[in-house]
Amino acid sequence: MKVCLLTDTFFPNVGGAEMVLDHLARELVERGADVVVLAPKSRNAHEDQYPYQVERYRKPFSKHWGLRLFLPKLMLLHRRYQFDVIHCHAAYPQAYVARTFSQITGVPVVVRPHGSDILPGERMRKHPRIEERIRRTLQSVDAIIAQGDFLRDEIAALDVPLEKIHVIHNGVSLQTFATGEPYIHPRPYCLSLGNLSHRKGFDVLIRAFAKVDSTKIDLLIGGTGPEEEDLKLLITELGQQDRIHLVGHVSGQEKVNLYRSAEFFVCPSRREPFANVILEALASGLPIVATAVGGNSQLVRQDEHGLLSSSEDVDALAENLRRCIEEPDRLARYRAAVSDFVSQFDWPLVAGRYRALYEQVISARPSPSH
Repeated sequence: MKVCLLTDTFFPNVGGAEMVLDHLARELVERGADVVVLAPKSRNAHEDQYPYQVERYRKPFSKHWGLRLFLPKLMLLHRRYQFDVIHCHAAYPQAYVARTFSQITGVPVVVRPHGSDILPGERMRKHPRIEERIRRTLQSVDAIIAQGDFLRDEIAALDVPLEKIHVIHNGVSLQTFATGEPYIHPRPYCLSLGNLSHRKGFDVLIRAFAKVDSTKIDLLIGGTGPEEEDLKLLITELGQQDRIHLVGHVSGQEKVNLYRSAEFFVCPSRREPFANVILEALASGLPIVATAVGGNSQLVRQDEHGLLSSSEDVDALAENLRRCIEEPDRLARYRAAVSDFVSQFDWPLVAGRYRALYEQVISARPSPSH
């Protein structure tokens, strides 16, 4: 099987979307597939570090015009590799262009929206012309992958037939997060990770943690982003400098160690299609405190391996934090339930579901002789 993974973002950018694509590509190679990643050009790219082929295209200068300028690049690659399927990691413009490619070549197209590219209220959905292009594209491709039930319903709301939508969750490497060295911090801590932006809700978390009257535990927040300075000011205003610590960007083994040494994990997002950080925390054996938004409600079973609250409810989040801090028996019960739940998200299982879908859409297309 020859697979083209067409994406709008890839390394050296580092985030959930890039990690998902890399893990999927590696797992497909392990299963004998020939994989080509077609990604935007980057000055600092080092393509020789991957067990699959990486090709680059010049990113369109506009979301409205010139989008098909990288179609010739895609056609040339197809002439060289003869793809059996093209898998778009983004509904627009990648799938929009791949739809034209498919009409020319007959190669089936699978689309995995990130979430932010299709959700109501997001930037691309605010442009009627782009919204209509997304709608027509998703209605006409061979299959669409939703990361969870929340995104499945959002995709269906774009008048996409349900039989075209396949729920395949993001994966996580259970082996990667199985062990780690102690993360050096003077006191026990709970952990939160992510881009320091408004949608991630770290301001709500800081206010909630400040309400918990306990000297037993600190809060560590990993990540960088546009709200970093504002969050530092908020921590100071609330007098929490000794309890709440921004630890900056973490990756690799340091990130694993940070997870493995935490007492529990907190995801306070205002909007979250499907949180890879929750999967990583679960793979590390951590109970979860989260907001009941988007895919979080599917990843956290209330009072089984975590607790949920509304996204803007500071008091409710504070109460859930207090329960996990002050009730060790509760936390132990949650921790014991994590391993059975997270086993379904192990990357080898998830990649097998992707491959099965590829085989399904390939077999459904008529052969060229027909």
